[in-house]
Amino acid sequence: MNWSLARGLVYLACLVASGLAMTGLADFDLATGTFDLRPFNLYALTGAAGGVASSALASIALWRGWGRK
Repeated sequence: MNWSLARGLVYLACLVASGLAMTGLADFDLATGTFDLRPFNLYALTGAAGGVASSALASIALWRGWGRK
């Protein structure tokens, strides 16, 4: 196993967990080391993610000049 990849995945997971904790979507107990994800509305998340993804793709297309002849 590539240990650099494994360490990078752990760092990425910790970054996501700390981001969720900072936004109030999760709780982390330092004494016990438990990470509790709060319930969220999956339909709202899907709707928001679709808008963000389409805007991101449109921005990339504009920046790259896609659609021009």
